Amino acid sequence: MSECYHKYYLLNGTKKACKDFSHADLYSGESAYEVLRIITNIPLFFNDHMQRLADTLSINGWEIPYDDNEIREQILLLGKLNNTESGNVKLVLCFPGKKKALAVFTVFFIEHHYPTDEQYSNGVPALLYFAERDFPSAKIINMKLRSTIFKKLIETGAYEALLVDKKGYVTEGSRSNVFFVKGNSIYTAPDGTVLPGIARKYIIEACLDNSIELSYSRVHFREIDEYDAVFISGTSPGLLSLSRINDTSFQYSNKLVKTLMKVYNLKIEEYIQNKL
Repeated sequence: MSECYHKYYLLNGTKKACKDFSHADLYSGESAYEVLRIITNIPLFFNDHMQRLADTLSINGWEIPYDDNEIREQILLLGKLNNTESGNVKLVLCFPGKKKALAVFTVFFIEHHYPTDEQYSNGVPALLYFAERDFPSAKIINMKLRSTIFKKLIETGAYEALLVDKKGYVTEGSRSNVFFVKGNSIYTAPDGTVLPGIARKYIIEACLDNSIELSYSRVHFREIDEYDAVFISGTSPGLLSLSRINDTSFQYSNKLVKTLMKVYNLKIEEYIQNKL
């Protein structure tokens, strides 16, 4: 099944039909990627995504053949070609054989599944998955891990899988960051041990701006029942409460989580208004 959504995509800046989309352009070597949410033709938190992409490339000694303005123009062109103003756009930079000259840059819409109003109100289920990414600070495609987790989510009906490392600590979601709540304090894994999520960055800012105690601490999977609430953050869900992890239930209407959700949504609204 093709990842390419809608009618057209861009391959090295050239318009292509999704019916001709080739996964070899994405996975024939080592690949770095970003997924951005587009709202009314505005790539949300664009500069943050570009900085994270640059950081990922720097870790591996790779270079991108386009600057930020050229990438923005490709994203806007993609929306125009597909006559759509909103959705999720995936950027993939593939390095076959790690040869910089052969870098392939693909820009395309992917199918998105934003949480429903009911899911935002009542939370969603998650499961524990014992695995860890080789380079947690870099957004590098790992097809084997991705496909096995996706299969597990389908089998169980869970919304997200929370990764547990070799020492038993919950690190992050398979496509999100995770925060634990106890009383008036928020706990999240330390920087450098997880992917530096863009939504995570703004939630951390919201904690600091609102004098909410934040601790960079990992939570052991055997101790998750000691926490009042848990929520995840990411490009598609924004901030979303978890109703349970495996068989452990949590407060999905936690007051602190609701406050952070409002503040984060306000940051999105302000960003969009400033870009109009």
